[in-house]
Amino acid sequence: MRVVIDSSVFLHLLLDEKRANEAESLLSSVETGSIIGYVTTHVLEEVSFKLLLAKGSELGESSFWGFKKRFASDANFREKCLVTLSQFRDYVSSLKGLILEGVTVEDWKRSIGLLRYGILTSDALIAAVAMRLGVPVYTFDLDFARIPGLEVRP
Repeated sequence: MRVVIDSSVFLHLLLDEKRANEAESLLSSVETGSIIGYVTTHVLEEVSFKLLLAKGSELGESSFWGFKKRFASDANFREKCLVTLSQFRDYVSSLKGLILEGVTVEDWKRSIGLLRYGILTSDALIAAVAMRLGVPVYTFDLDFARIPGLEVRP
């Protein structure tokens, strides 16, 4: 099986959210290579950003602007946050069946048209890549289901 993996899958697992077990099942199959999972750089960036914010919140910085200021000025805070990203980088590197898929100009153009279904730009890009590859999107985000012709799992 081949799927495009949405950031929600990584986030449910890594932030121990309600569908963490489902996410772990899929990503374990990607880890062994029995499922091929495609991600784009913006999915990795979105997960990285949300992991940084979650770690910052754990360290007492709950607002975005407070996090941004402290991340820029406090080396100790920054290093603690970066440990989380190093762990994520190492985890992603261990996923044998994970393929980094580029976003083409045609994907971007298609994504603009997909916005009419009430999804945000990041999700539209993921959907456009999945449609180009002819594979489902594996996501816990119900917004994807509004896109005609896009197969959504689980």
